[in-house]
Amino acid sequence: MTYMILGLPLYLSLRLLQLFWRGKPKVFKLYLLELLGGSLITLISIKAGQEFLIPLLKTENFLMSGVFLGELITRFIFALFYVAITHNRLRALAYQLDMSTQLNKQLKNRYSQLIDSDEEIRSNASQLLHDRIQSKLMLSAAKLTRISGMLTEEGKLGIQPVIKELEHIRSIEVREVSQLLSPNLAGEGLIGACENLCREYQPEVEFIFDISQEVEEIEEEKKLGLYRIIEQAVINSIKHGPALKVTISVRRTSKDGLILEIADDGPGSKTLKPSTGTIVIDAWISKLGGRKEIKSASGAGYSLQVFIP
Repeated sequence: MTYMILGLPLYLSLRLLQLFWRGKPKVFKLYLLELLGGSLITLISIKAGQEFLIPLLKTENFLMSGVFLGELITRFIFALFYVAITHNRLRALAYQLDMSTQLNKQLKNRYSQLIDSDEEIRSNASQLLHDRIQSKLMLSAAKLTRISGMLTEEGKLGIQPVIKELEHIRSIEVREVSQLLSPNLAGEGLIGACENLCREYQPEVEFIFDISQEVEEIEEEKKLGLYRIIEQAVINSIKHGPALKVTISVRRTSKDGLILEIADDGPGSKTLKPSTGTIVIDAWISKLGGRKEIKSASGAGYSLQVFIP
């Protein structure tokens, strides 16, 4: 009965502390304050037991210093307090870890949905350009050719350049845009697709390629992911730099992993602002189970390293 009454203040104090700290940020100073509060409550409980409870119950003062039972109970109370705090912290950490795991899972699912939607839109746009737009341009050029047969020589001289321009747009520019939207990695490979991508920005921007031939042996999904990351990184270098020189390096590691590095000579920045391009990059890195490292400073350019297992 005596032990129950002595332990009641400690139990109530622990419950109050648990309710008070729930949802509040945990810092080292608060931990020390919590321990100090528990120690004070323990001392008050022992003091109250010595001066009021023991005389009231007319029992031996077993809480007095030097008495084995008193020392044992004192240490037990401190141990109980420590275990209670530790257990409470472990439960709070386990709850936070579980919430973080769920949020991480939701983020990965959203990244996956973003990639699927992006690739579907690109595929549909590429198909539209290749089929409908190209067909309409070809029909328009054919109509103009027939019309030119009914014109004077002067009229033919005026309309022929228009027909040639339409043919150029249909056969070259539309095809190139279609390939940029949905690259032919199976036919061109990653190296060829990257060269076609960067050709759009040459000669204003110099590109240096260091892509290992071994990369062409990886599965198509990884190859597409690498291409999309390179695509967005190149756009960011040119758009936000602006950079005049971009180096693209892809190599395999000894453990069958991949290391992609894109570096430019742009002005760099201490603070990097998120954009649509960085979201696409992060989505593909998440889908491929990789990680990234960014190095950038004012006047030191920009470097993106992606590690894919």
